[in-house]
Amino acid sequence: MSATAASTTRRSATAEPLSRTVSGQIRVRIREKILSGVYAPGAQLLQDSLAAEFGTSKIPVREALFELRSEGLVDIFAHRGFQVRPLSRAEVAEVFRLRLDIEPPSAAKGARAASTAEREAAAAALHALNVALAAGQLPMAGDLNCAFHLALVVPRLNPVTSEVLYRLHTLSERYVRLHLQPAGRVTRAAREHHAIYRAWARRDGKETERLVRAHIKETRAELEATVARTA
Repeated sequence: MSATAASTTRRSATAEPLSRTVSGQIRVRIREKILSGVYAPGAQLLQDSLAAEFGTSKIPVREALFELRSEGLVDIFAHRGFQVRPLSRAEVAEVFRLRLDIEPPSAAKGARAASTAEREAAAAALHALNVALAAGQLPMAGDLNCAFHLALVVPRLNPVTSEVLYRLHTLSERYVRLHLQPAGRVTRAAREHHAIYRAWARRDGKETERLVRAHIKETRAELEATVARTA
């Protein structure tokens, strides 16, 4: 189960008040607008305007914004309220440095110890990601990319690591969408994912770690250049 699925399961397992259900729906919609750039980096998120846009009161909007703040997508400032977190080279460097520290060795561990069902789940996650990328569905591809990478880590074996990586993938999703826009990037990403999966599926922890590390490093280098041009 991916960290996203685990989180959804935890939420649905409790009897949440209706206002929390509404705030969860609003969170998903605001999150997608942030990730897709409809709400631009640095843009103010006015509670009155959002409540009118979604046809609700300010209470669930405010709850949704605080949840998005915990995901790292929204900032809050005294006297200025909420705003979309800006893109920055410093954030790219930090997020991908942490991924490099955590993800490659964790994926190697997953390669050695994943069960048959977990290997089938990783294959399914890769297939779903490839279908979305081939169709140009970048909004879906972000979550599916996260699901594939977390499947390699095997959340059952590394529950805390998976939660941390889910947060890092959420923070990096806006950047990854930028990264995939130039011609040829989607094809190359699919090729790298296949190579990683093949090594992982044959339980080659050393090669899995090497390929995951190379994949993250290459993405980081290109993103730092992209953000430098767009900032």
